[in-house]
Amino acid sequence: MIDFFPYKPRKFQLEIISKIEECLKNKKNLVMEAPAGSGKTICALAPCISFTVEKDMGVIYITRTNSQQKQAISEMKRMGKKIKASGLQGRTNMCLLIEDFPSLRNCSNEELSRICARRKKGCMERKKDDFNRCIFFENFLKIKEDFGYILSSEEIYSYGKMHNACPYEINKEMVKKSRVVIAPYIYIFDEILREKFFSLYQYPPEKTILIIDEAHNLPDFCRELLSTSLSYNSLKMGIKEAEEYGVRDKSILSFLNIIDKIFEEMREEFKLSEEGDALIGDFFDNRIKKYFSIDEIKRVSESMIAYGEAIADIKEKNNSFPRSFLRSIGNFILYWINLDNRWVKLIEVDDENFRIVAYCLEPSIASSIINSFYSSIHMSGTLQPIDEYINSIGIEAEKAIFPSPFPKENRKIFYLGGVSTKYYMEDEMVKKIAGLIEEICNNVNKNTLVFFPSYSVMNRFINSLNIKRNLYIEGRNERQEELMNKIENFKRSGGVFLSVIGGKISEGIDFPSEELEIVLIVGLPYPPPSAKQSSLQEYYERKSQNGWKYAFEAPAIRKTMQAIGRLIRNENDRGIAIILDERATRFKKYVEIEKTNDALAEIKKFFGKS
Repeated sequence: MIDFFPYKPRKFQLEIISKIEECLKNKKNLVMEAPAGSGKTICALAPCISFTVEKDMGVIYITRTNSQQKQAISEMKRMGKKIKASGLQGRTNMCLLIEDFPSLRNCSNEELSRICARRKKGCMERKKDDFNRCIFFENFLKIKEDFGYILSSEEIYSYGKMHNACPYEINKEMVKKSRVVIAPYIYIFDEILREKFFSLYQYPPEKTILIIDEAHNLPDFCRELLSTSLSYNSLKMGIKEAEEYGVRDKSILSFLNIIDKIFEEMREEFKLSEEGDALIGDFFDNRIKKYFSIDEIKRVSESMIAYGEAIADIKEKNNSFPRSFLRSIGNFILYWINLDNRWVKLIEVDDENFRIVAYCLEPSIASSIINSFYSSIHMSGTLQPIDEYINSIGIEAEKAIFPSPFPKENRKIFYLGGVSTKYYMEDEMVKKIAGLIEEICNNVNKNTLVFFPSYSVMNRFINSLNIKRNLYIEGRNERQEELMNKIENFKRSGGVFLSVIGGKISEGIDFPSEELEIVLIVGLPYPPPSAKQSSLQEYYERKSQNGWKYAFEAPAIRKTMQAIGRLIRNENDRGIAIILDERATRFKKYVEIEKTNDALAEIKKFFGKS
């Protein structure tokens, strides 16, 4: 293993590596927590790659964000070994055609795949018109050279752009030849993408080690993957599509109009404000069964899918996106009528649109996938309570919690008494907390990140704050490029950055040394009360008698600790975090945290100022 470890091991790193080696030797899963800055990435990659080189096996390292993918590739390059490895990104992120036709960004993966397949076919059949060809695919077919040993998806994209050759096809070629692949979660947990991936990759799952980075995200990812929805707007577009394309099947038109009627009934029955949700139980099912039997529902849904496919073909031939709302509605209804008690049925409202939602409570679909691999390493800086994670994913695994390798005196965490941001926060409390934020930010000239539990809470504070330093604010719908520019300016010029916990900044972005020295957390990021969250609580209560702990407390702890983890990335970093909510006393069993009644005094004391 040590041959593949490119650094002098730091405190606890050999213990992490040893534990991973033990699990690989015994073909077991490992769920481990090690704090930010522990070197989890290289500590996992080194023993896994060493093991697979010896046994002729593969490693798949899956991540949630692109920045985590870059880090894994960077660590492998430092190994200095001739290992074939590749990053992997989806077609949407790798297609050069999108630069020529930016509207393609609005395509779904399925639609883009369809456009791509037609153009590739046109190239192979040597069609003359540009609409049925792709110059980038044609140039890819001419490439004869090897692509190097370890390449990130960004490097593959740059290479493709330089040679006017399709980066996505180059990426697929790299995957075929790689021992190690760094990929997004979806390539393993989506059934169709997983099948496509393993048709390329040279090792089957049983000869592959799976490393899951930032594993605390996996349960929610699996829930969302198996959840689906149908909006009222999409239904209306489906009705319009049927009329425009002359769908003559009267049962389809009748079916759509009845669903429209049921949507109107639901709007009346479940009176929701501008944002919110409600359980609908069998309301939708009972209404539709008044008009159609289950067999008729299936037949009509399948007919809609068939008509939708034909409409998508027509659109494609007319140089339009191969999109069909009829097909989407048909697929949704077939999914909906086969749901069992692992899903709850809801109506959700936001802005002027509303939708019916099938929300999956049970993320343990992951278990059969994970158990198909030789072994799996689940790692994060914030997995506690670990039992909740293991129970949710539904696997058997070894557990390990490693302490921080850095001096305790370099990081302090306090919570402030006398303040709270309970869900319904009075204006007086907003004013009080805003005053505390101002006092700290205007009196201590250190780079400061202020995290709020949501954009709506942050917006309540923005107009109340009078911060006399450079001020940066993360926007709700901000493009990644704009946000990264703000972050770079903040790192370089200093100041105060207002952000939302659980967003892009609180996970996956490093602030070494003096780029960040103070983190203020406004309140605890408990999920807001909703029918969906209450259903999750009831589900956990039935499964493990830990409803509140697993549905509300665990996500709040993890999000808080992810945000605090931005402070310390190496042994020389120093930083202090203040949680502006007295309820943080509940976190004492998971993290060393002290109470204070004077946050400014503690900060000045920490930095040695009177």
